[in-house]
Order: sequence, then C-alpha cells, then structure tokens
Amino acid sequence: MATKNEALDGLKKVKSRLDDPATKEKFKDFSKNMQFSFTDLNTNFVMDIVNGEAISLKEETIEKPDIMVTMKSDVFLGILDKKINPVTSYMTGKIKVKGAMGDLIKLQKIMF
Repeated sequence: MATKNEALDGLKKVKSRLDDPATKEKFKDFSKNMQFSFTDLNTNFVMDIVNGEAISLKEETIEKPDIMVTMKSDVFLGILDKKINPVTSYMTGKIKVKGAMGDLIKLQKIMF
C-alpha cells in the first residue's frame, strides 16, 4: 500500500502531462472533474480540468463527478511506473471507472 503523499505525487504527474502543448491542444475543449478514489487509503482526490488545463488537484469528495476512477494506490502507482498493465487491471476489476466512454478513451493519453 502506498501512502497518501505517494498517491498525490502520482496524480501530480498525471496533472503535469496536461502542460505539454500538444496535449493541451488535444484537450482544448475538455472540461471535466475527475475523482480518484483510493480504496486502501480511504481518500479521494479531485482534479478539475477546464479547457484542457488542470486548474486544481485537491483532496476532497464530490457528489457527482464527471469521471470516477476507483482503485488501490499501489495499482495506480504501478500503472504510472509501467509495471502494471492498465487494461489487465481494468479487465480484472482492479480499476473501476465511471463516465462517458469518449471521455475515458481520451483520458488514456494522460493517464497511461
């Protein structure tokens, strides 16, 4: 199990991927809030993306996020480190996602 700070550092890496000009261009019309729920840490983080720019990342819970990603912290960090396959993790239920399919496909560019 990772720590809350390690999970937050991983989310900051994801957030920083939106700083790339090419990625920003692809997400220019993308405005969503994403909630990451880490079941082993009993905590949630919300990233707000407005027109392709991640404007905030904070520990909080919102009632109806546009996109919800639920997993254990070590799975998340393993995916970021390319030690765990995200598709296998999804297919085996280690990652659960809720949201519009088009949004989820688009987010693969910054998540994995």
